[in-house]
Amino acid sequence: MALLGVISGADGWEELELFAEERAGFFKTFLSMPKGHPSADTFRRVFEALEPTAFQAAFRRWLEPILGDLRGQTITLDGKTLRGALAHSAGRGGAFHLMHVWAAEQRLLLGQKAVEGAPGEVQAGLDLLKLLDIKGATVTADANSCTAEVTAAVREAEGHYVLALKGNRSALHKHVKKCFDEAEQAGYPRVKAFESKDDAHGRLEYRIVRTLPVGKLPAAIKAPWTDLKTIVQIDRVRALDSLTVHRAYYVTSHGAEPKQLAARIRGHWSIENQLHHCLDVSFSDDRRTIRSKNGSQNFALINRYALSLLKRDPTKMSVPKKRRRAAWSDTYFIEVLSNGFPAI
Repeated sequence: MALLGVISGADGWEELELFAEERAGFFKTFLSMPKGHPSADTFRRVFEALEPTAFQAAFRRWLEPILGDLRGQTITLDGKTLRGALAHSAGRGGAFHLMHVWAAEQRLLLGQKAVEGAPGEVQAGLDLLKLLDIKGATVTADANSCTAEVTAAVREAEGHYVLALKGNRSALHKHVKKCFDEAEQAGYPRVKAFESKDDAHGRLEYRIVRTLPVGKLPAAIKAPWTDLKTIVQIDRVRALDSLTVHRAYYVTSHGAEPKQLAARIRGHWSIENQLHHCLDVSFSDDRRTIRSKNGSQNFALINRYALSLLKRDPTKMSVPKKRRRAAWSDTYFIEVLSNGFPAI
């Protein structure tokens, strides 16, 4: 009921009660409801009582037919803050933070874990990856998760990694920057490159991706980076009202093929564009206040799977329009629910 309700536009316990009441006739065709539809308090109590890890595991088992084999796929790690989730909790302020693992090509959430802000993301990401078979997949992450521990875990699971590199990994960052600075001064000999551009929404973006084999790391870099083979430099030139230039660095266990690495790096941003942005704009993720930690985490999971199913629906409409159509049509919300399941 909750998943169908959220697909159809419900954004809280009271709205789930209204949805269940309006669709009671539909639910009675396959559910026994001797005491009528559940109230808002019933939805709240159930979601607060559910253990989040077990609830998520059940959802993941249900979605396994959609997911399929992850070989060759891009698996993205990134965190998101639910700014309103615990803002009114008794004796506790601040926001609620979730670490996500996202299948970029399938546009499907693979898992989430509550953490105490960004510092907890690395361990949460490692815990989430242990739940998945990532053999042959490529894990991408921002600079916060660019750690030797992540590289070891991914390679032990027979996956690959592409990790953003910033100054928080000082020794490695300085070394990579020095390598490309020296290559630039020499005219980029032996450097492979791939160029691309986009012209959309009134903004022109030009990108050039350069790659170098990393070679032997200097003794000053003491962290045991596992199977680090290639370093990557990306220059992004954007023209809107003004011209901006941004340079970024990455490390990867893949070979130095810039076109393929460019696709992996761009795929990483799907978690921001396809998941996080849509949750804020279409699901009011940052504005929802739920006092219970279990309740907020479990309801967030429902929202994320609802969004994944809406994204997978091939109908060419925006997510808000799809939710509105689902609210009006029993047939359509069942199509959204069953889309991608080969047995249905």
